[in-house]
Amino acid sequence: MLGSRIFDALASLRLAVVTMATLGTVCITGTFYEMNHGTPAAQRDVYRTWWFALILATLGANIFCAMMKRYPWKKHHTGFVMAHIGILTLLAGSLLSLHLGLDGNLALYEGETGSRVALLDKALQVALPGGTYASFPVVFEKDPPRPGHERRFTVPGAGVSMVAEDFLPHVALHESYEAAEDGAPALHFILDAPFAREESWLAVADPARAHVDFGPAAFGFHAARTESEAAELMREATGKNNVSFVLAPGGHLRYGLTTKEGRTTTGDVEVGRAVETPWMGMKIVVDRFLEKAAPRRTVSPAPPPEKDERRLSAVKVHLEGANGRTPPDWVVWTEARKVAWAGNAATVAYRAPEVALPFRVSLLRFNSDKYPGSNMPATYESWVRLDDPERGVSEHHISMNHPLHYRGYIFFQASFVEGEPMMSIFSVARSPGLPLVYVGVSLISLGVLWMFYVKPMLARRDAARALRAHKERENRHEAPSADAARGRAGPAEPASSGA
Repeated sequence: MLGSRIFDALASLRLAVVTMATLGTVCITGTFYEMNHGTPAAQRDVYRTWWFALILATLGANIFCAMMKRYPWKKHHTGFVMAHIGILTLLAGSLLSLHLGLDGNLALYEGETGSRVALLDKALQVALPGGTYASFPVVFEKDPPRPGHERRFTVPGAGVSMVAEDFLPHVALHESYEAAEDGAPALHFILDAPFAREESWLAVADPARAHVDFGPAAFGFHAARTESEAAELMREATGKNNVSFVLAPGGHLRYGLTTKEGRTTTGDVEVGRAVETPWMGMKIVVDRFLEKAAPRRTVSPAPPPEKDERRLSAVKVHLEGANGRTPPDWVVWTEARKVAWAGNAATVAYRAPEVALPFRVSLLRFNSDKYPGSNMPATYESWVRLDDPERGVSEHHISMNHPLHYRGYIFFQASFVEGEPMMSIFSVARSPGLPLVYVGVSLISLGVLWMFYVKPMLARRDAARALRAHKERENRHEAPSADAARGRAGPAEPASSGA
């Protein structure tokens, strides 16, 4: 019968060898692929693919059919059945953790509290006026949108669609300012030093662009309403080398150089003319100054780096609906952009989806020790406080080799970012199939022990018992035979005496 042949094929040793060899090859390849391209790429291209799930399903079917082929099981099948049930349990637990588990990151500054974990996946997100919000998981690296092959995402209950027009796997992002009829002041400067050259834009009205820190010195740009305010801003002290550009009344651009010791030098800024500094031969040149400026951003394709984590991808999107259509705009990975919609502002974003923890995590303190004579970190560790509505408040220590296990979540000390304050990055995982994995490993271990140690020991014991029983039967059989032989021979005759 066809069903019997299919069952025999699924239970065959040949299928087991081919499947396990394929799985081993894929896992070895996936390990090197993850080393070269990163964990998100390995999850996306190997471990969460349909064909990897098919390999695991084939292995599970082969193990189940091989076990059922020997049913009804006998006593000598005990170890075989335990090991095979253990493998099936292990596979079930692994698949459960792979598809229903959590794997993400939680980044906290010292003193900061957070409860949302950024996953390793990617999503397009939109927030409309009125509070409507939607998030759409995307894998554009495998199925990118293209002109003529756009991807449309409908916001439920809003009559609005987010349309992805194009995708770039890696981009170079250049932000600048240009002259405008209405806008805030902006300037571009160059820090020229014997060992490095840095440049940046500063803008008064943009909090993200009003200050920049290059390490040896910090720079800021301010607008003053009065001369006394301008004088005060030029003497801004930050505890380190500081340069303050100030737009004084009348449109005069001035500067103030303040050393970390508190000494200040002031002067007027002339576009294109270098300003000497007292810091290791460094010079500062303001090469562009715009009294009214508007931000300008250029997104251009660039050769992608090998690791996924280092790629800066971008997707071109627009909104459309009954209220019209927004101009298309490039949204860069981890970025959120504001667009005009229905007389208000809507937000479109391309970033990692987040999930909320059932408790809050606060970073109390972070410490990093370096190898002697170098800036390479030898170890780093964090002290955290957990505020749990169910279990109360508790404090814990997390280090590189000592993760925190709490309510099914595992917090690993993954990385950190130096600065003031320090930032600690935790890798957060939750594996709902982990108990099944432990049970499966235990059953496999017991099954192997039973097959290779307990079963031979029991076989030797049974053989010894059988041998003793056989010898006892032989002894019982030989004893009556000897008595019967002596009875047939009769009594012995006395020896005759000689004459």
